[in-house]
Amino acid sequence: MEDTKLIPKILIYEEFDGIPLYRKGYKDFVLGLKKIEEINMGTSGLQYFIIGCIIKFLNRNLPESYFAGSSELGLHLSKNANFSADIAIYKEGRLNIGFHSVNYVDTPPNVVIEVDIKIEEYDYFKSEEEYFHRKTEQLLQWGVERVVWVFSSSRRILVADNLQKWEFIRWDLPFIVIDDYEINLWELMLKNGFQTESKTQ
Repeated sequence: MEDTKLIPKILIYEEFDGIPLYRKGYKDFVLGLKKIEEINMGTSGLQYFIIGCIIKFLNRNLPESYFAGSSELGLHLSKNANFSADIAIYKEGRLNIGFHSVNYVDTPPNVVIEVDIKIEEYDYFKSEEEYFHRKTEQLLQWGVERVVWVFSSSRRILVADNLQKWEFIRWDLPFIVIDDYEINLWELMLKNGFQTESKTQ
């Protein structure tokens, strides 16, 4: 296991039980294969597109009393537990933000939506599956009502509600995102110009 003191904090994506979880590709930096600026800090084009499709739908269809945002919102669950959310949805009155709000939020969103896994850490988790299961469990225990994971490589979606109902579905099937508002991700992607066939140069 590498000396974490030598890894720049900018490569930390989340903190789980006091253990830093690093962004995918950080080991290339540790091995000297890449410089810090060569590590991918952002999302892929596909991840950006999926997040954008969902946000566009939510902003057009949810009442103004809801607030949906994306930008890897920092979530402070407890001491030594700091997560990131691709999309967070809050109902009116649940989130109070002012000029003082310069740290991670400590108020659980009503819904968290994650698009793919962005960590590369198997010293703490045995697999990516263990990671997203435990992250989902902690978010629900914290007070999040629904956690949605979109896995672009397998084209599947996990919808988890309050530790009671966990369901994997294909991403071309509709699912409830909040209250009675339903999303069909594949339809949204096609409506927004997703290319189903790769273009040759």
